[in-house]
Amino acid sequence: MKFKIKKIPQYIFIAINLLLVIAMNFCAYTTHLPSQVYPNYSYFGMMFPIFLIGSTAFIVFWLVFKRKYTLISLVGMLLCGSSIRCYCPLNVPTEPPEGCIKVMSYNVMGFGKHDTIPWEENRIVQYINHSQADIVCLQEAHGTKKTSLNELFDSIYPYLAIDTIKKEAYTAILSKFPILGKERIGYNSETNASFAYTLLLNRDTVLVVNNHFESYKLNDKDKDDYKTILKDPENDDNEQRYDSLIHKLKVANTTRAAQADSVAAYITKHPYKYILCVGDFNAPSLSYTHYRLTQLLDDAYTRSGNGPGISYNRSGMYFRIDNILISPNITPYRAKVDAFSKESDHYPIISQLKFGKE
Repeated sequence: MKFKIKKIPQYIFIAINLLLVIAMNFCAYTTHLPSQVYPNYSYFGMMFPIFLIGSTAFIVFWLVFKRKYTLISLVGMLLCGSSIRCYCPLNVPTEPPEGCIKVMSYNVMGFGKHDTIPWEENRIVQYINHSQADIVCLQEAHGTKKTSLNELFDSIYPYLAIDTIKKEAYTAILSKFPILGKERIGYNSETNASFAYTLLLNRDTVLVVNNHFESYKLNDKDKDDYKTILKDPENDDNEQRYDSLIHKLKVANTTRAAQADSVAAYITKHPYKYILCVGDFNAPSLSYTHYRLTQLLDDAYTRSGNGPGISYNRSGMYFRIDNILISPNITPYRAKVDAFSKESDHYPIISQLKFGKE
């Protein structure tokens, strides 16, 4: 009996480790459920990193105290290995071969909303013009007139398409390759949109879909509440804060999932040889939105990036919500999120792409 009593702390740690592993896998696999059908499970993917970190910490713990129990976390991680790779990929950097093109997606937040300096001195404008990217897809490209966008970029990007979502909320594509046509993908939204462009790349036509999906629409109070919950989980007022946040998460996730379904349906009906689907998904990499589209396309960052690649940089909500998805016959190299500046609340995501199987 004494021997068993001494082992009670060990059993408690085993139980905690098992609970973390179960929660980690639960969060991973709920991202496969359509948010429109299962809204109450739609936000669990955001919690995945917490349980992944906890499970990893237990590996270190058991290595020190009881090595055989490292299998609990290791088996758990094996069961959701694809989700771990999606969230935090590890790839050996490979030098891009000749013939690659450079693609960038960037939510510029109205180019940082700097109205006091000349546009040609704007850091985001300068960054794009010096990026050497061949195709640049922009979201929230407001803050300047449509004609000004042409003036800012036409010396480097002779082909531009600028599209209005609502009033002066623009998405845009800047290209060194001819734009043969464009079409708005049909789903109802006043502040979000997806535009499909046909580009002529050498002798091939390429479908490029530029997306700005539904955001969580969190105001300053919501963001402060989120920080309070993280910093002071025992606060008596957290239940009300939590309910308000969860409601907004569920509404946005449901709307966004329908938008992703519309884009997926469009891509299925337009089977181009080469397809890019990029933009601000406003959803973490572990979400139904990302899962739905990566059933058709590959994630350039997952295949060639390293680390979590956090692309949103505000309010403590640090996730990779910007993406470059590619058809399987495109090989990505050195995908990265470039944290060059916080002029926008997003960082640009960039990848070198080789068209055709290697």
